[in-house]
Amino acid sequence: MNLTQLIKAVLDKAYSYIDLPDETAKNAAIKTRLGELSHAYRQLTKEDGIAIDYSDPVSRFAYIYKYTIGHADYIMQIIRRHEELTTLFDEDELDVACIGGGPGSDFLGVLKYMLKRDKKLALTCYLFDRERSWGDSWSGVAKVLKPDFPIYPVFQQLDVTDRSTWSAYNDYLNSRLFTLSYFMSEVYKFRDTAEPYFAETFDRLTPGTKVLFVDNRDQAGRFVGWFDELAAAHNLEILVGRNENMSFSNDEEKTDLGEFFKKFDWPKRTSDLVYRIAQKQ
Repeated sequence: MNLTQLIKAVLDKAYSYIDLPDETAKNAAIKTRLGELSHAYRQLTKEDGIAIDYSDPVSRFAYIYKYTIGHADYIMQIIRRHEELTTLFDEDELDVACIGGGPGSDFLGVLKYMLKRDKKLALTCYLFDRERSWGDSWSGVAKVLKPDFPIYPVFQQLDVTDRSTWSAYNDYLNSRLFTLSYFMSEVYKFRDTAEPYFAETFDRLTPGTKVLFVDNRDQAGRFVGWFDELAAAHNLEILVGRNENMSFSNDEEKTDLGEFFKKFDWPKRTSDLVYRIAQKQ
C-alpha cells in the first residue's frame, strides 16, 4: 500500500463524518473549503489573517485531501537525503514528536521513509495538536496498513498558546526526532503567546535530539527567521538549511484517490518551501 492508498482509506472515514444531507451537499462544501484554505494560507504572514479552524470535519477532509500527501512526501524526501536523519532509523525503536502534527503529514512522512527503505523498527509518534478530532484520522493506520513492524500513533491535545495544555507533558521530550511541519507559519501571528512553548521545549530537549522544521518560504523569511532565532537562543545547532521548490514523488498515483480525484482534482503537488535540520547541543 502506498501513501495515497492509505490516505484514501482515511478520507473515506473522514467523508463519512461530514453531517450533510447528501453527497451533492458534501461535495459542494468540500470544494468551497478547499478554496477557503488556499486563501487562508496565503494570508498567514498578515496579522489580521484568518485563523484556521479544523474543528469542522469538512475542513479536516479538505486539508487531508489537498495537503497531506504532498507534505508527507516532502518529509520522506528530506529524511532520505540527509544522514543527520537517516541514522535515527538504525536503532530498534524510534520515538518522534510531531508538534502541530494533527493533520498527519509528519507521521506519514516518517512512515513512508521506513516503508520505502525497509526500516523495520518500533515507531512511536506523538501527534500533538489543538484540534482533538484529528485523533480520529490516524488512530487506525496500523490496522489499515498492516505492517510487519509495530506502529504506535499517540494523539494528545496541545495548544502552544495555552500553557495549561502542555506544561504537564514530559515523556515525549525524550523523543529522538521533533518535527514542525507547516506549523510555525500557522501560529506565527500568535507568536507572543506561542513562544514560551517553543522556548521551554527546546531548552528541555536531550542533547543529540534532532529537530526538523519544514514550512512555507515567505519572501520576508519570517517563519524560518523565527525558528532560527529560537534555535540560536536555545542551543540548537542548524546542521542543514535549504530553500527549495519541491514536488511529491512520482510513485503516488492520482487514481488511488478513486472517486475523490474525479470530484476534487489534484491535491497540492509542489511547494516553495524552506527546511532546517537542527540538533540540540
